[in-house]
This record gives sequence, structure tokens and C-alpha cells, in this order.
Amino acid sequence: MVPSSSAPVRSRAPDVASSPVRALADLALTGVVLAGATAAGALLFALAQGGYGTLPDLVREVGVPGALAVVIAPLIALRVAGPRLGRAVLLGALGGIAGTAVLELVREVGFRVFDSMPGDIPMLMGVLLRDQIMRGPDTASNIAGWMYHVWNGAMFGISYAVLIGGFPFRRWGAGLTGTLLGTGYGLTLALGFLLSPVPNAVGAGEFGADMWPKFQLTVGLAHAGFGALLGFLVHRYGHRIAPVWTVACALLPRRPAGRAGD
Repeated sequence: MVPSSSAPVRSRAPDVASSPVRALADLALTGVVLAGATAAGALLFALAQGGYGTLPDLVREVGVPGALAVVIAPLIALRVAGPRLGRAVLLGALGGIAGTAVLELVREVGFRVFDSMPGDIPMLMGVLLRDQIMRGPDTASNIAGWMYHVWNGAMFGISYAVLIGGFPFRRWGAGLTGTLLGTGYGLTLALGFLLSPVPNAVGAGEFGADMWPKFQLTVGLAHAGFGALLGFLVHRYGHRIAPVWTVACALLPRRPAGRAGD
């Protein structure tokens, strides 16, 4: 028997809503998840650093409702739109947690070896979260900070997965394309971080200018690593998750099938 030279083809197509009504429900609930993931994620830390409230208050008043939306919306979608959203939330959360490990590996090397970060951001998150900035960090605040940091990674992963899904499907180089898409997503997050109040608040100056270029390189490489692993995992295991634009296309009117002999 002659071995086949073709690449293995995935046997299952992505889930797509079977009717415009279900597609509309899927899109609406996707919007709820995206809003919830944004509200419950790193935006709160940036707002706290910008002076828009304390982190505990923001988590209680904005983060908790956002987290509930991320959990509840996929359960509703399972009944009214199908499993796409639930699969994306689960895979995105796991991919975001895995990507956070890569991000922290790069950040820790930059912080401890190259002195390219002014401080330990998860430690800062912890003292802010427990409202003990004057007392300083302790074991409880460090645990809280790391849990919050990992949670933020999961929220970013969810946002990516519900938008991109397992795209692209059944194409040569699709795995590389998925990884590159994730890397671009990670670099976008890095830019958002640099433009936020956080660099100035941690002592690196606006856009990290006081630690140029080590700070920017560390932030960029860390977030690129986060996105690359996230993009690879979501593509590799998300072949049943349609991207959001495919769901939107299900709202378009379908062309009637031609009759025989036409």
C-alpha cells in the first residue's frame, strides 16, 4: 500500500447555528460573554491604577457581575443556540491559563535576570486586591494576586476563542496561521498594556519610557508568547468552534436551491 502524501483532514466541521434565530441568539450571547470577560478581566486593574476606584470595589461592583455573565451566557446558549459558545469559553479559559504560564516565564526572566521590569505585577495586584498597599505583601496577598493574574489570562483567552474559534479549517499551514493569529492578538494586548496607566503606576513611566527599551521588549515578548500558545491551542482543539463571522453569515438570506434542469 502506497502511503498517502496528503495532510490529515479533520473529520468534523465547526458547529454553526442551524437557523437565523439561533445565530442571532448566539451572536447576542457572544456579546454578553465578551462584555463580561472585559469587565471581569485586566481592565479593572488598569482602571484602579488610573484612579477610577479601588481594585476591591471594582471587582465587587463590576468584576463579579462580569464573571457571572461569562458563566451564565454559555449555559443559556446551550439551550437556545447550540454548544459553540460553551466550547469556546472552556477552551479559551484553558488556553489563556496556559498562555499566562508562558507570559510569566518571560516576565520573570526579564524581571530577575535583565532588570527590565520595575516590580512584581502579580504581587502588586495582590496588595491592591486585599487593600493592604501600606502594609505590603504577605502570603495571602501573593496568592490572591497570582489567582487574579491567572484569571485575567483566562478572560483574555475566552475573548480570543469566542471571536476566532478554530479558524482556519482544513488548510495547509493552518496550525502556523492559528499561532500567528494568536501572536498578533498577544501583541495587541501588549500595546494596550503599554498605553494603559499601569506602566506609569509601577514606576516605568508613560509607555514604559523610563525603562526603554527593556521594558517594552519584555512586555512584547511576554504577550507574544501568551498569544502564540493560546492561538495554537485554540486552533488545535477548537475545530468544532466556528469563528464569530461564520455565525454572523448565518443571518444572511440563503439562496434557494436550483431545480433540476435549470
